[in-house]
Amino acid sequence: MISNRLYYSVLGLAFFTCLVGMFSIPLMDIDASQYASISRELLHGKSWLWFYDMGADYLDKPPMLFWLSALSLKIFGVHDWAYRLPSFLFAVLAVYATHALAYQWYGKNIARLSALVLATCQAFFLITHDVRTDTMLMGWVIFSIWQLSTWYQNGKWLNFILAFIAIAGGMMTKGPIALIVPVLAFLPHFMLKREWKQLFRWEYLIGLVIIAILLVPMSIGLYQQFDLHPGKLINGIPIQSGIRFYYWTQSFGRYTGENMYHEMSYFSFLLENMLWSFLPWIIFFLAGLVFSIWQLVQSRFWLNKKAEWISTGGFVLTYCILARSQAQLPHYIFVVFPLAAIVTAVFLEKLFLSIQWPTISKIFQWFHVLIFLILWLAVIVLMRYPFPEIPIYVTILAIMGLLFFFWLIFRDKNF
Repeated sequence: MISNRLYYSVLGLAFFTCLVGMFSIPLMDIDASQYASISRELLHGKSWLWFYDMGADYLDKPPMLFWLSALSLKIFGVHDWAYRLPSFLFAVLAVYATHALAYQWYGKNIARLSALVLATCQAFFLITHDVRTDTMLMGWVIFSIWQLSTWYQNGKWLNFILAFIAIAGGMMTKGPIALIVPVLAFLPHFMLKREWKQLFRWEYLIGLVIIAILLVPMSIGLYQQFDLHPGKLINGIPIQSGIRFYYWTQSFGRYTGENMYHEMSYFSFLLENMLWSFLPWIIFFLAGLVFSIWQLVQSRFWLNKKAEWISTGGFVLTYCILARSQAQLPHYIFVVFPLAAIVTAVFLEKLFLSIQWPTISKIFQWFHVLIFLILWLAVIVLMRYPFPEIPIYVTILAIMGLLFFFWLIFRDKNF
């Protein structure tokens, strides 16, 4: 059982760490500083539907990040933290929605574990500091999945409408991936439950109308800025249609070859980068993923009414789609980290709270201690050698944290 004190203390420390970085560390090049500059430029532009980067026409990412960050800059002034603030709030939303989705299917313990895993993984701290579009995207997508899951259970229109508003928000943040991920999450879930009627509900047409209506302002801006002026050069390439670029070339062009970017296109690239971005939980996640698939095989690919395959299926299928792209970066997989957190939490609960496998639990426990020890030592070494300008008191705090870590371990007689 995870106590209220432990849960809120760890969650509070995680959010506090993000806030410290948000207020004290300058923005990083290239993307975060560029997006902040575009957001600031939007404040002084002719229209909030047209976007410019240092005076030049901008056509790459959809406008949601720029709209919300520009609004924050307008309210709070031009500061690094003001640019980061909307994305931080979406990160908090992602943690909340992850907890809510896990609670629906597994109850309080796994819900809390899911939230803690997401809020304390390395990627969470990174994307609340080096703010790109992925932070907001993660919040929109997991919120939409949670609301859809709720709608499937209670049939309330409010949850349905909120789900498709979130999908539209995600599409205005990073394109069609915000629609694709929920589809990939629920498709195997319903197929394995043999709930075929859920795949062909008339309400989906209304959902598509909601998305289309909400995308109108962005589409108008694209049409005015680019489609009415075909041939504008973006990165040296003439653009004939801004609408086609956003809805097709930017996303699906990575598979058809129409997109100009070609980098890190091998299948294991995203998994290799999860080895650091999902620390310190990556070993538990991989074991949990194997365990979840093994359970499915044992059940002969049939889920009972109380089981879910939204988290595992959503992660696996999304990974397979993203990993086939001709251009990949480590943060592309972050959109499904909330689902990975639930998979991890389910395994952690069986390993440590239910104590179903005491021997295996002990092995994982010591292996996890080793990971934490290496991470603590790496932090201390990095602060003293590659970055000697870091104040000495920060290093002392890190050493005190390491000693506290040892105290926590060895005070437990059952460890």
